Amino acid sequence: MKPFNINNVSNSVLLIVPLLIVSCKKAVPMKDKEADSIIVSEQSANTLPSDSQELKINKDTVEMIQNNGSEVNEVKNGQIIKVVDGEKLPLLIDEKFTDKNQKLILKIRNYEKTSLKASILPQNNNMNIRFNQIRTPDGKFDGPFSRDISYEIPKSGEVWLIIGKNLMAEGEIAGDFSVRVE
Repeated sequence: MKPFNINNVSNSVLLIVPLLIVSCKKAVPMKDKEADSIIVSEQSANTLPSDSQELKINKDTVEMIQNNGSEVNEVKNGQIIKVVDGEKLPLLIDEKFTDKNQKLILKIRNYEKTSLKASILPQNNNMNIRFNQIRTPDGKFDGPFSRDISYEIPKSGEVWLIIGKNLMAEGEIAGDFSVRVE
């Protein structure tokens, strides 16, 4: 048996102590933010907090969509149906409701991300408009939501955003608005 050597113990301690300190160090948030208030009655379990100001838009894509870059633009029975490719995200779509019963169905094909963020930006803040429903690639519908949505998408495929009148509020339904999707 070897005799006890204090130098071997002190060398071991010198190696272990810094490792323990580094591994136990508490992460400090980069920036303190106040939590946004969320209307719980209009949120689903799959929604995530959303800040519409943080959405970044590719200007080339925005110009393409504004210049009728959507694949399909169809209107029938008061429903405006636009189909876009998920590979062209982020995008901004300008639209106008002229009737109080109109809806916009934005179909996003080939959506491959795990979450979706979108905002409705009305020109008139008194405009009564919101995301009524979302349809995920697995065929499930969820909603209603507010003007901002952040939603976990379970698998890749086609996602629908259905935008229309908020039946629980008052305000103008006719008017110009934009939909920003990331």
